[in-house]
Amino acid sequence: MAFRKAALAGLALGWVVSLFAAQEAGKPLVRRDLLVFGSGEIAAPVRDIFRPKTAAVPGAARRAGGPAVKSAAVSQTDASPSFNLTLSYIGSIKSGGQIIALVLRNGQTVSVGEGDEIAPGYKVVGVTAEAIVIQGPNSERKTFPRQGDRP
Repeated sequence: MAFRKAALAGLALGWVVSLFAAQEAGKPLVRRDLLVFGSGEIAAPVRDIFRPKTAAVPGAARRAGGPAVKSAAVSQTDASPSFNLTLSYIGSIKSGGQIIALVLRNGQTVSVGEGDEIAPGYKVVGVTAEAIVIQGPNSERKTFPRQGDRP
């Protein structure tokens, strides 16, 4: 019985305190004078931290005032002017016995598998964990090695 009286007294005290707090309306919970009201548009981010840097393109190094210098790793068939596809192979996923390549193209990450078309006329011929092979519109093939850190 004493427990019941104490519980009722506690509930009554809580109710009285909540009524007293509710009547003190002089201070709002949110200070509207500190809120920044704008046009509703958010400025574009300076850089996307989830995308790898695309400045380092393997195969060619640009120098000011001169043409691109080819590295020794690029063969003459890979440097043909008709193959105009630029991309970075950033990784792969093995799913259901098939390897799906993650490719960075025009700032967008695209997942492709063998037989998929990346761009009009450019088809994925082979995918491994280390490289992806693309066939161009004139049946020329180019191998893109995986970029980034290797385990």
